[in-house]
Amino acid sequence: MAPELERHLAERIREGRKPREVIASMLAVGSIRNPKQAWRTLEKWARRGEYEYGVSLDLGWLVKS
Repeated sequence: MAPELERHLAERIREGRKPREVIASMLAVGSIRNPKQAWRTLEKWARRGEYEYGVSLDLGWLVKS
């Protein structure tokens, strides 16, 4: 995803919205074409230790830093 879209995703998650909701809204307005774009960003953040999740990747949270 483009850096500005990654920032948008991170900001909305920090505001308390679930990643799943943010991804759905990004799809609805057409900022992304496929949810896999956002999922790959979440995976990248998880590899860096910036994001954690339990059962589902798109229901995780950002780690406080």
